Amino acid sequence: MVAKLFARQRLRPSLPLPAGLLTVLGMVVLWLTAATTTAAATAAVPPTRAGFVRCELSAYVSDLYDIDPARSRFSARLWLWTSCPDRRADPLPQVSFFNADDPDVSEPNVSERDGHVLDQVRVQSTFRQEWDVRDFPFDRHRIEVVLTAPQDVRHFRFTVNNADSELNPEIRPRGWRLTGFRLVTSDKHYATTYGDRSLTHGSTYHRARIQIDLERADPTTFWKLTTPLYLALLIAASTFLVSSRHEVLATAERLEGVHSRLGVLGGGLFVVVLNMQQVSDVITSSIGLTLIDWLHLVTLGFLLLAVAGTVLAWRWTARGGAVAQAEQVSHRGAWAGLGVYALACGGLVLLAACR
Repeated sequence: MVAKLFARQRLRPSLPLPAGLLTVLGMVVLWLTAATTTAAATAAVPPTRAGFVRCELSAYVSDLYDIDPARSRFSARLWLWTSCPDRRADPLPQVSFFNADDPDVSEPNVSERDGHVLDQVRVQSTFRQEWDVRDFPFDRHRIEVVLTAPQDVRHFRFTVNNADSELNPEIRPRGWRLTGFRLVTSDKHYATTYGDRSLTHGSTYHRARIQIDLERADPTTFWKLTTPLYLALLIAASTFLVSSRHEVLATAERLEGVHSRLGVLGGGLFVVVLNMQQVSDVITSSIGLTLIDWLHLVTLGFLLLAVAGTVLAWRWTARGGAVAQAEQVSHRGAWAGLGVYALACGGLVLLAACR
C-alpha cells in the first residue's frame, strides 16, 4: 500500500511551482516594458520644452498723460498682475520695461489663490515712442508699453488675458481720442547669448506689449500753424489785383510800384520761413515731410512764382511792352494762382485725412 501511494505521488504533476514562476516572470516583463516606454517618452520631449513655464499677464491703465510727439514721449500709470504656477516663475520682480525711462514700480503684492500665485504691482513712468506725424492733424498712433521676460523662451513665455485687462474709460488726454486697447505678445531675438554657453545662435526672449490706439481730436493747432500761410498768400495775390491801367505812370512810378510789390512778396516769404521754424518746434518728424511741411513748401513755391512774374512783367514793360496788357496778364495769373493753390492745399489735406 505504501508503495502504491509513493508511486502515485511521483506521477502527480507539480503545477504550483511552474505557474508561480510564470506569474513572476510576466510581472517582471510588464514592469520592464512600462519603464522602457516611460523612458522613451521622456526622451522624446525636446530639452527646450522641458522647463517651459507660462504666466498669465493682465493690465489696467489708470492714467495716460503728457503725450508729447515732439519729444517722442508719453507718460502712463498702470497696474500689472500675473498668475503663475509657483512663486519662482513670477516674472514681475525681474521683468524689463523696454521703453521706460526710470520706471517707478511699487512693492509686489503676492498671494496664493486656487493653486496659483498672484502678483500685483503698480508702474508709473515716461515711455519712449516713435511717432509718425506726417498726416498731422489727421495722424493716428499706436503707443506701447513693452515688457521683456527675465528668461529666454526656452524657460518662460507670457500668456496675455485681454478679457481681464482694461483701459480706464475716464482717461481724457487733451487733444487726443482713445480708439483701442489690447495686450499682445511677440518674440525678440538678440544676436548675443548674454553669456549662456548652451546657446550658439543668439537668444530669444518673449515680450508682452500693452498697446493703446489714439488719434488727434482737436484741429486748433493745425489752424494756428497754417493761418499765416494763407494770409501771406492772399496779401501777395492782392498786389497783382490793384489796377492802374487808367493812369499813365512814369517809369519811376512804375518802378516804385514794382519795388513795393517785391517788398510785400519778400515779407510773405519771411513770414512763411519763420512760421516753418516755429512749426518744427511743435511738429517734428524723423520719417519724412509732414502735411504742414508740404503746405509751407507749396506756399513758398507760389510766392517765388509771384516774384518771378513781377520781375518778368517789369522787364517786358521796360522794353516797350504795353502796361495794360501786362496788368491784364498779372490779374489773370493771380486768380489762376489762387485757384491752383487752393486745389493743391485741399488735395494735400484730403490725402492726409483719407490715408
